[in-house]
Amino acid sequence: MGIPLRQFTLLRPLKNIRMMSTNLSLILDYNYATSKITEHESEMSASEFMLTGGDGIYTAMRTVCHGTRLFLFDDHLQRICKSHSVMLSKNGGERQRQLDTEYWRGLLAPLIRRGLHRFGSGSDQDSKITVLVDRHRVAIQFVRLLGPNGPNPSCWVKFVSGRRDHPEAKSLQWVHDREALEQFIVPPINEVILIEHDSKDGPLRFYEGLSSNFFVTRRVSLGKQPEYLNFQLLSAPLDSVLLGTVMKLVLLICERDGISVRYAPEFDALESWNGAFVSSTSRLVLPVFNVIYGEDNRQHKLDASDPLIMHLLESVRSMAREKSTEV
Repeated sequence: MGIPLRQFTLLRPLKNIRMMSTNLSLILDYNYATSKITEHESEMSASEFMLTGGDGIYTAMRTVCHGTRLFLFDDHLQRICKSHSVMLSKNGGERQRQLDTEYWRGLLAPLIRRGLHRFGSGSDQDSKITVLVDRHRVAIQFVRLLGPNGPNPSCWVKFVSGRRDHPEAKSLQWVHDREALEQFIVPPINEVILIEHDSKDGPLRFYEGLSSNFFVTRRVSLGKQPEYLNFQLLSAPLDSVLLGTVMKLVLLICERDGISVRYAPEFDALESWNGAFVSSTSRLVLPVFNVIYGEDNRQHKLDASDPLIMHLLESVRSMAREKSTEV
C-alpha cells in the first residue's frame, strides 16, 4: 500500500518560495521513520546531488508538455523496483514490501506533485526530477531542464576505456565510480562513451555513456522509402548496458517501423558509421556531430542530420504525451 499524502508532515515549510533561477533547484527529503518532509533550495547540480545518496539507488525522470506530465513514469517505477531488488539481495532482503510498483507510485506521485507545484509554479519549463532511495529516506531534486541551443542541436562525445559493473541496476555506486571520468565532460563535449575489448584478443566495442545510452547508424541499402529504412541501427547488447527508458522507447519505434537493429557495437568500424546519437531522460534523442578518441584526441565527424536519427528524434518527441502521465 502506498502512503497517502495526508500522512505526510512538512517539517520545515517553504513560504512564498521565489521563482528559481536556472542554477537553483528544489530538494525534497522524505523520512521513512517519521513520514516527515523537509524542503530546501540548493545550487547543487544533478551529479552533485546524486553524490549525496550514499549506497542506495536512483532514477532520473522528466516532465513533458510544459511541466504538466511525467514522461515514462511507469517505466521509472519499474526501474526503481528492479534496482531496489538488486540492492535488497546485497543487504539481506530488508523492506521487501517496497518491491511493489504500486507502493512506489503511492509514495512518489504525491511527493513529485508537491515538488513540481512548489518548484514549477509560474513557469511552463520542463523539469528534470532525480530520485534517490536508500534504507532511511527518499530524496528528490527538481531542476529546470534546459535543452541544447539552436534549431538542430547536436553534441560532441569522447570515447574512454571502461565498462560499467552491474549495468542492470541504477546503483548510486556507479555515480561515485564515474566521477573521475566526468572530468572529460567540458564544452563542447557533452558525454563520455565507454569502450572496451570484449575479451583479451577480441574487438574493441562501445557500450554506453556515463548518463546515457549510445547508438550508431550505418547505411545498408539505397532506394528504399522512407529514406530512413536505408539505414541500420547499431547498439550494444542489451545485457551489457543499463537499458534506459528512452532506449527502450527507441527500440520499440524500430520494431514498429521495420527498422533493422544489430547488436554489434564494433568501435573499429568507426569509418563505416554514418551517424550516432545519445539517448537519456534529459536529452531524449541527441545527435552526435563529432567524436573524439585515442590518446592523441583524434576527431571523426558524423552526420548529425542522419535520416534515421531524425526519424527517431521526431518519433520520440511525438510520443511524449502518449507515453506520459498527468502530474
